[in-house]
Amino acid sequence: MSFFVNAKSVETSPKGTKTTITIATTDADYLPFKFEVDGVRQGFTIDVLDYIETHSEFDFEFIVLSWPRALHLVELGKIDLLLSLFKTKERVEKYHLIEPSYGGEISQLFTLTDNNFEFTGQLEQLTPYTVGSTRGYSSGKIFNHAEYITTFPTISEEVLLKLLVGKRIDLAITNPFTFNNLILKQNLVGKVKPIEPYITITPFYLTLSKNIPNSLLIKNRLAELLQQLMTSPEYQKLLDKYQLNY
Repeated sequence: MSFFVNAKSVETSPKGTKTTITIATTDADYLPFKFEVDGVRQGFTIDVLDYIETHSEFDFEFIVLSWPRALHLVELGKIDLLLSLFKTKERVEKYHLIEPSYGGEISQLFTLTDNNFEFTGQLEQLTPYTVGSTRGYSSGKIFNHAEYITTFPTISEEVLLKLLVGKRIDLAITNPFTFNNLILKQNLVGKVKPIEPYITITPFYLTLSKNIPNSLLIKNRLAELLQQLMTSPEYQKLLDKYQLNY
């Protein structure tokens, strides 16, 4: 049997059975949405999936891949679902981005505590500085296309923090949950500080392949289940649990 088991027909699944939906994921932590503690997968998105499983005919199977391969295989229909994807015109053409957006990711600036830089939210204020970023990480359309900002792409948040502490960059822009966790682990609390306001909060979506059987049927069912969750008290409990009330 093939390792990549696509979603079976929702209409033809025998009564009382579950429809398997394969999910492409990476082994990297994506705080607070997906992470592992003692080998157990946890996080806001995992709890959202648990709700969908509990209230539906779906059963989720995770397949760990690199991010580029995950995108490719879901596009081809070899795997059914991605956990979270930002919306672009190109992605809407390739995938079903399931409405409503069930969450959003913050992009926030960080600097050294002794830096007196004051930020009111105007990106032009960043012009005199070098802003480190993580390669492949989106900081929102406006920031990404602001050619007047000098950026310094790095391969990981760990490298980004090292460059900031070493004063090779003036500011870092990143996911604050991941970066604050690194700051804590490396005993740098008090040496690095976050800057408000946030640069952006970008909505993301459960993303379904267009190239699987019954893709529209599954898309509509997942959208119905997300709407059901997000209008229930359970959703607010999840936002509170993972400190996502921004």
